[in-house]
Amino acid sequence: MRLNIILSVLIILFGILTCKNLQKTAETAPPAAQPTVEVPDGTPSAVTVPIDRLPPASASRKAYLSTGWWNVNEALQVSNDHVFDNYRDKWLHFYEDQTFEILFQKKVLEKGRWNWDEAKNEIYLSCKDPWFNNTWKVKDKGFVMIWIGNSDINKTGIQARVANSRTEP
Repeated sequence: MRLNIILSVLIILFGILTCKNLQKTAETAPPAAQPTVEVPDGTPSAVTVPIDRLPPASASRKAYLSTGWWNVNEALQVSNDHVFDNYRDKWLHFYEDQTFEILFQKKVLEKGRWNWDEAKNEIYLSCKDPWFNNTWKVKDKGFVMIWIGNSDINKTGIQARVANSRTEP
C-alpha cells in the first residue's frame, strides 16, 4: 500500500516537472518563421527571415556574392503573369559584411542583410522589399543562380534567374 502511494506521488511530481520544463522550452524557443503568403494584389506578405539563426556565411560564399553586381534578368510565377515587373532592371550588390543593396537606375532603393544556409543551399535576404525579402533555394552554375521560392519559409513559387556582371549597372 505504501509503495503504491509513493509511486503515485513520484508520478505526479515527474508529471509536474515535465510540464514546467515544457513550458520553459516553449517560452525560450525562438519564434518560428512565418511562411510567405500572397495578398490579393499578388504582393508577397511580410515575412520574418531568420538570418541570425544561421552561422556566418563562409569566406568563399562571401567572396562569390560580393563579386560584381547581380541582376534579376527573369522572374516568373504560375499565378502572376506580371511578377517580373517587380524585378525588372533591379540589381543587387552584396558585401562581405553580409549586407546588400537593391539598385534601380544606379540608385539605392533598399538596403538589407543576407546570409547563406550551406546545408540547404538557400540564400536568406532580409529587407523591406517584399519581392526579395525571403529565403530562396538556389541552383547555381558559375555566376548564374536560379532562386526558387519554394522553401520552408518562402511559399510564393516565384523563380528568378539572377546573373552576375563584373561591370556596374
